[in-house]
Amino acid sequence: MKFRDCVGGFYFNSAHYTPVGGSLLLHGHTFSVEVCVSGSLDVSSYWVVDFLKLKELIEGLVKSLDYSLLIPASDLNKVRFEGPFKTRLVSLDCSLITAECLAKYVCDEVSKALVGKGYEFLVKIFEGVDSYVEFVCG
Repeated sequence: MKFRDCVGGFYFNSAHYTPVGGSLLLHGHTFSVEVCVSGSLDVSSYWVVDFLKLKELIEGLVKSLDYSLLIPASDLNKVRFEGPFKTRLVSLDCSLITAECLAKYVCDEVSKALVGKGYEFLVKIFEGVDSYVEFVCG
């Protein structure tokens, strides 16, 4: 018997650049994250995964992405900013930062943290209010 435990309501604000009208355009979003963990019940706890531990894990990931400029790792040495402000660059191993890239990143990080349990993970990344990506890994 398989169960799916899900947590949501996690938000972060980040900028990225993607093709818009044929050119790479820098812009930002409020992203939201939902994560589901599917698996069998743990006989000692009678749950698939502890909601509190899963929430703590997702909160840490979201915090690491919040108020950052997300860039492909291959562009790390190409991006420069100057001004009376701080910048926080977060590089991800994708050729372009998309909702799909973010979903894979979150899924990979969650599966690393919960390795060896035979779980399957579903990650939903919302880009704004009504557009989202689902990614399954594990």
